[in-house]
Amino acid sequence: MRKEPPPTSSPSSTVAKLFVCFETKPLVATLLALTLLLLIWNLPPYYQNLLSTTLPCSAPSDTPTTTPASATATTTLLASATNASVPYTAAPVAEKKFAAPKPSDPNKRIFQAYGNAAALFVQMGAYRGGPTTFAVVGLASKPIHVFGRPWFKCEWISNNGSSFRAKAYKMLPDWGYGRVYTVVVVNCTFPFNPNRGNVGGRLMVNAYYGESPRKYEKFMALEEAPGSYDDSKYHPPFQYEYLYCGSSLYGNLNADRMREWMAYHAWFFGPSSHFVFHDTGGVTPEVKAVLEPWVRAGRVTVQDISAQAEFDGYYYNQFLIVNDCLHRYRHTANWTFYFDVDEYIYLPEGNTLESVLNEFSDYTQFTIEQNPMSSVLCLNDSSQDYSREWGFEKLLFRESRTGIRRDRKYAIQAKNAYATGVHMSENVIGKTLHKTETKIRYYHYHNSITVHEELCREYLPLSAKNNVTWYNKLPYVYDDNMKKLVNTIKDFERKTIGNAQANS
Repeated sequence: MRKEPPPTSSPSSTVAKLFVCFETKPLVATLLALTLLLLIWNLPPYYQNLLSTTLPCSAPSDTPTTTPASATATTTLLASATNASVPYTAAPVAEKKFAAPKPSDPNKRIFQAYGNAAALFVQMGAYRGGPTTFAVVGLASKPIHVFGRPWFKCEWISNNGSSFRAKAYKMLPDWGYGRVYTVVVVNCTFPFNPNRGNVGGRLMVNAYYGESPRKYEKFMALEEAPGSYDDSKYHPPFQYEYLYCGSSLYGNLNADRMREWMAYHAWFFGPSSHFVFHDTGGVTPEVKAVLEPWVRAGRVTVQDISAQAEFDGYYYNQFLIVNDCLHRYRHTANWTFYFDVDEYIYLPEGNTLESVLNEFSDYTQFTIEQNPMSSVLCLNDSSQDYSREWGFEKLLFRESRTGIRRDRKYAIQAKNAYATGVHMSENVIGKTLHKTETKIRYYHYHNSITVHEELCREYLPLSAKNNVTWYNKLPYVYDDNMKKLVNTIKDFERKTIGNAQANS
């Protein structure tokens, strides 16, 4: 088969190719330029050093360079929109303009530091604890306090120009559980009320890095306006009988469990009580809707502490939170309780909260032993509609081992405490009572607060009411003390906050 020779190019086709060539080259050049620009834009920050080596040397100018406000605003918007670094306008936290001088001795080594691993002190709150004492609550670099000897000094600067100094006493109440940060409570006690004449003033704190007094940070911890000091706040009678200081609320909490817990304890503690919750992300819209009627009724305060996530402490900084709550509300109630939202305080038959606390009044704090409850075991009772029952209405099996140490929670007369912990305080004036099992206990429904499906996941025969049941190698016995109270609690909720959520 004969092959045809390739067609010869006509003058018109040659001209067309030339036009295509001239049209394509600028397009390719433009694409290459854009690609190069994007590549430079997304290089890590050290690309500036690479580029600077290609620039000609020049003497630094003595004239300061300013950036127009409009340009800065535009750059900021671009950075937030693209989530990328801005090469020429983003400023480092600290910039060393000149290289460190080289030592004359070549064997003398230089250690050049940049940035900070952790802050020397991160203040959460500062509170007057009485006529002569103050508490500053915060976080500090854990290695500094573990391996160094940092210390603090307090100074009151009065609005009339006078000043008074006092050496501070620091406490580390988190028992070594801290991570990058540990909790520090700084107590400043003066020999007299430094706010003389109630003219107002400022509490200044010096935080020292180590034994040397030369290196320190100074900050204002607290300010009192003229006439704001009220001595009556620090003496009984206090606003409430009982205050609840809750640890950090985190995770995907079940709003139904929060509703049940709140209704039960609002009933348990009575009208002269208040509840303080600390939200680290657990107060979802559903949980907020549950708490809102109690907030409107003046029974609940919810504090947003989401900013604590920037500082790596133990378990959502719960030691920090309970200490801030202690001092913020130190003279608000006669007794302050510390326990979690999967735990229910219970009084054995014949006891009332008032009678128990009157009996314990000579103690600064008392601890409470738990009744550990199963969060999966229910009776196989066809007459019950478990989907409509409250958690403590249907979880009726208590783990019954004896002679072992279990976690305890506690209550404290906050006016006698300087710092506190999650399970008890070691920084108190007065005695601590531990043998309280016959007077007060708490039911612990561990791992139930974040369960959104049906809690009843394992069913036991009705005969389990009268027998010991072994489940996962642990003994359980039937305990319906909480169930006996459920109708009372539901009626109380309905009467107190109406039909806002009392639908069952």
